[in-house]
Amino acid sequence: MSALEKARRARLARLLNHEDARRAAARALPRGIREYIEGGAEDEVTLRRNAKAFRDIAFRPRMATWVDRPDLTTTVLGTRIALPVLTAPCGGMRLVHPDGDIGLATAASRAGSIHVASSAAGFTLEQIAEVQGPQWFQVYRFSSRSTMEHLVHRAQAAGYSALVATVDTAVSGYRERDFKNGFSYSMRVNARNAVKLAPQLVRRPAWLARYVLDGLPFEIPNTAQITADGKPMMLTEMTKGGAGSHSPTWTDVDWLRANWRGPLVVKGLLTAEDARRAVDAGADAVIVSNHGGRQLDGAPATLHVLPRIVEAVGDTAEVLMDSGIRRGSDVLKALSLGAKAVLVGRLPTWGLAAGGTAGVERVLELLRSEMVRTMRLMGCRSVSELDPSWLGEDTIPLHSNKKEVKVR
Repeated sequence: MSALEKARRARLARLLNHEDARRAAARALPRGIREYIEGGAEDEVTLRRNAKAFRDIAFRPRMATWVDRPDLTTTVLGTRIALPVLTAPCGGMRLVHPDGDIGLATAASRAGSIHVASSAAGFTLEQIAEVQGPQWFQVYRFSSRSTMEHLVHRAQAAGYSALVATVDTAVSGYRERDFKNGFSYSMRVNARNAVKLAPQLVRRPAWLARYVLDGLPFEIPNTAQITADGKPMMLTEMTKGGAGSHSPTWTDVDWLRANWRGPLVVKGLLTAEDARRAVDAGADAVIVSNHGGRQLDGAPATLHVLPRIVEAVGDTAEVLMDSGIRRGSDVLKALSLGAKAVLVGRLPTWGLAAGGTAGVERVLELLRSEMVRTMRLMGCRSVSELDPSWLGEDTIPLHSNKKEVKVR
């Protein structure tokens, strides 16, 4: 092992929790990219709600119980996984580190879980699919329905095991930090932007060197086969507004169900009514999500609405959730309220910034060790045992009112 590799491993070993990973990412990244990852929409009310919701829930442990090896395994849409934590679809990951989406997929596979590849990834969906292990593919509608359809056919051919339709991006949320920092997907690599961003970039020479050697990737390669000139679109070209540019509608979900051979997941739901509608449209699973607080500011924390959605869909579909998860204990709280598994976005991104693929592996292992330790302290032998009885009754958000949910 080289001295450089030993130093890298020692540096990653010093990451003991999510805050260490966040600080390491902050040291590695220019301010604009760092705040692109950390920031939310507008006043970031929902961003703060997401994390606070987990802190406000208390455990109800069983004492005088020895648990030797807590079982974290579960099954999601027919796939057995060793860790109920999926890596969420995130655009722009190649700006964070050259390993980008390949690193996320590789780390998820090594952790015994599933990566959800973003259609706005820095690598083509075919390149990401080459990573061993189960993967899902996430799709936006982008600038036209034909764009979406083209990507779906490619994902089917590439062998993705499930399709995820993100439905909470009618327009992009107003992420003010990005505008203040001069960061956006629309930036071109030219002298004008180089001068504008120079004060940020010169302070991170290691990041700048990696970025230059990686070929200055600002484009979305999945769109190269869609444009007339064969060049990849910029994200702003794909979501520039207008009648054709928005997330999938229920009509699009119907098309996806009719044309996708395999499990269909609808991501971005916050109400029981929408969850039932997704199931009626043929969804096999739903993801309770507010896009990590990056879309509608003022939306509820996902943990607050999770119990209602679990009750609404019953046994007709699996329920997953994301947004606000920072600790293994957060994962256990979500599972106790009925989530089959969770997705994490910022955590693996911080790990990616801190150490590439190995950094992502480190944060996933932190989550695993936190889950194991917490389950031992709770007296819980398996995640399959988790239900609301493991939580303090007076701290569970939005108690179910047991009323039937009717969908218009």
